[in-house]
Amino acid sequence: MSFEQTRDRAGGTPPAPTWLTEACPSWCAREHEEDDHPEDRYHQSEPSIAPVIASGQVTVPVTSSLETVDLLVRIGRYVGETTEWMAIEPLELVQPRLLLTVESARHLARHVVDQLARHDAAEEPESAP
Repeated sequence: MSFEQTRDRAGGTPPAPTWLTEACPSWCAREHEEDDHPEDRYHQSEPSIAPVIASGQVTVPVTSSLETVDLLVRIGRYVGETTEWMAIEPLELVQPRLLLTVESARHLARHVVDQLARHDAAEEPESAP
C-alpha cells in the first residue's frame, strides 16, 4: 500500500519512511516516500518563484541574450547531512543556476543589497541648496 493510500484511509499523515531516521527541519515541505531513490532523500523548503530577466548565455553584449525566466528559490538539505544549501534555478530551463550553501547565500545577499544601495544612491537627484 502506498503512503498516499495510507493517508487516504487513515485521513491523516502517513508514517515516516523507514529510511528517514531524523526529524524534518521546520522549513521542510517535501513529502518523503518509502520508495524515494537514495539521491532524492532530502529536505526541501516550499519554493518561492521570482520572475526575472536573466541570461544563461555568454554573449557580447550581455543584453543580446536576456530573456524572461521564472526562478525557483528554495533551501534544501540531504538526509543525514548538516550542510544546508540554497538553490536558485529556472523553473523550465537549465541555466542560469546557482547552488550555494546557506552561509554563502547570506553573504551573496549582503553584496547584492550593497550594490543596489550604491546604485540607488547614485540615481537619487541631489537636493538643491
